[in-house]
Amino acid sequence: MRRRLYLAWITVILILLTACSSQPNDLTNKLEKYAVPVKQLTIPDGVQIIGLGEATHNNAEFQSVRLDVFKVLVEKYGVRTLVLEEEFAGFELMNRYLSGEDIELKDVWEDWIPMYHTQEMAALFNWMREYNRSASSEEQLQYWGMDVQRPNLIQPILDKYLKDVDCDLYREFSSINVSVDDLMGLFYLLVGDELDSDRDRALTASMYKRIQHQWSPLLQKDVRLIEQLIHKMNMKADHLISKSSKQLYEIAMQNMLSIYAYYSSINDSLIRDYSKGYGFLHFISHSQNRDTAMKEKVDWIINQANGPILIAGHNGHIAKKIKASGDYFVKIAEDKGISIDNEMLEITYIGEQLKKSYGDAYYTIGTSFNEGVLAADSMIRSDKNPPSLTVRIDNILLNSFMKLPEDAYFLDFDRAMQDKQLKRILTKEMLKMPHIGSLNGVDLNDPNSRNSDDYQFEMNLDEAYDALINFRHANLFTPYR
Repeated sequence: MRRRLYLAWITVILILLTACSSQPNDLTNKLEKYAVPVKQLTIPDGVQIIGLGEATHNNAEFQSVRLDVFKVLVEKYGVRTLVLEEEFAGFELMNRYLSGEDIELKDVWEDWIPMYHTQEMAALFNWMREYNRSASSEEQLQYWGMDVQRPNLIQPILDKYLKDVDCDLYREFSSINVSVDDLMGLFYLLVGDELDSDRDRALTASMYKRIQHQWSPLLQKDVRLIEQLIHKMNMKADHLISKSSKQLYEIAMQNMLSIYAYYSSINDSLIRDYSKGYGFLHFISHSQNRDTAMKEKVDWIINQANGPILIAGHNGHIAKKIKASGDYFVKIAEDKGISIDNEMLEITYIGEQLKKSYGDAYYTIGTSFNEGVLAADSMIRSDKNPPSLTVRIDNILLNSFMKLPEDAYFLDFDRAMQDKQLKRILTKEMLKMPHIGSLNGVDLNDPNSRNSDDYQFEMNLDEAYDALINFRHANLFTPYR
């Protein structure tokens, strides 16, 4: 009897082990049916805005795939506009380059975020430039930035425009109390803790109160002044257009709104009691204002575009929804010995705002990898062998991609969810996925910075994206020389 019972238990265990070990193989067989090479990707009818994410800012594959995706969208879906998570103010010189003007690319993006100064991004822009050589004026490819983080780039452009078209508006704009340099210095003071691991430089409550007392009254005046300038530019639209052009006027208005977004972001932080926020609450307030401003830029760009547009930025920005993003920041705060309510750390990113406004006309593609080498972009550009960390992402979905023959695949979730097992994984399981920024300020020689879990984020994939592009391996980008 005892022997029969023992054999029965062995049989059950073997069945369970067989079932468990067969899951990845079964899933791989199903992915073979629904996953396709990136160049075979498809987009549903009626889509007007395609969001393409990057799981990290510093890896070659997530930059080079922009060209692969953009080619398909241009050739099959009538997309003619590329929008990057880069400053709006820097679009003009790039469009002159794309139109064939004799300009060096290194001069075009001199003021851009350095993580874009790569061979992979150069290939994208050079393809666009070559395409435009034989395209009609109606079919020309265009570039726009959607970010609003550097008022020092915007101010000179606005100065020149207002000085050329309306001296009174120019004088008013010149009377702003807080210079853009002081404003950016305030930003780094306020959010420095969140970005800097050195607790000796923590923004104490008393320091915050002093900053608040010194700068808040001036910023409130400046915000009101900029609001008045926006109102006057609206009221004088016909006059300003007659002195320039409709497009130049609208671009100037967008630049003024960018200035307003940045000043408002710092002002909003300083009029709140964030004395015990240790930088996190300022970072969240700034991020919320920033993504709202980027969404407004995309609203404007889609009205200028000839057909659908592609926007490219970090996965976190373009996702339809990232559940409990506050929990992610709470963990970072806790690691630094700071306790903050997660509800105060939630951000509504641009992707969620676009989904709310455009519904199914917004289609978002996230990116991921099985194994990736991480390093700070500043170190990649300055050091041939930068301090790095290899991160492996381990979940049933990504592990199954590894068993397919190609290095990269596109998976549309609506199609994939025709299979019950894939649907269960995409809709209900919280999978650990890569979620990494630029890593500047992170010392990868420090053992405390080498925890692989710190570079992953649990998410419901179907809630976050409409599709996924997965790479077997993610390598560091190649600096542009």
